[in-house]
Amino acid sequence: MHTISCFIVEDDPQAFSFASSIIKNYKNIAVIGNSSSINEAAELIKKLKPDFIILDVFLTDGNAFEFLPLFNAIEFKIIFTTSYAKYAIDAFKFSAIDYLLKPYEEKELTTAIDKVLIDINKTNHESQLSTLMHNISHKDQSKKIVLKNTDAIHVVDIKDILYAKSDNNYTSFLLTNNKSILVSKPLKSYDEKLRNHNFLRVHQSYLINLNYISSFNKRNEEVVLNEKHAIPVAQSRKKNLLAYIDELF
Repeated sequence: MHTISCFIVEDDPQAFSFASSIIKNYKNIAVIGNSSSINEAAELIKKLKPDFIILDVFLTDGNAFEFLPLFNAIEFKIIFTTSYAKYAIDAFKFSAIDYLLKPYEEKELTTAIDKVLIDINKTNHESQLSTLMHNISHKDQSKKIVLKNTDAIHVVDIKDILYAKSDNNYTSFLLTNNKSILVSKPLKSYDEKLRNHNFLRVHQSYLINLNYISSFNKRNEEVVLNEKHAIPVAQSRKKNLLAYIDELF
């Protein structure tokens, strides 16, 4: 059986011991090193070339977003851990990268490790990391979001999303350039990610970008986006939409 190598970047001795004890349950995973410093960790990882690392977002001498640029290429998978519930949560979600909120349960880390083992040979991790870094370093600018399906990984600027439509357990995104992207996640998950970025769920099946409202047809109870896309508005959600439109004047 091929041995998978792991490196742990953690400055909390208790957290390091806990993670190490969980990894010992995997006969095919070996912890080949650890460090509590971002610079030392970077040098050791370049030398040891682990298959994946467990990375605490905040260390005493810096954070994960200062650590990642120390590499010309990220050739290892990453399991992020953090004690800060609010920090960068949107950035992680938008980049489709999971993270563990400390203190985490054993089951949470084993789930993350199992996902790493499944994805160990996939090469899509770097595009997700670049999206994460963009969203961290451009806090006041438009965010980018990763939309994954079986064919490709799409990195999309959220300002270019016209609307998202529910299709059972799938979601179809229409972009301003008329490109359509179908992803295998329900609309609810994107509603939670985008609602604080000027998106509104106007119908059980539709999430719209409020920046593209052209008009609201009272007779048909439809909101028109970009002068040509008529989206139905549910009676229960009309009040929130009209309140937004009223604030424009």
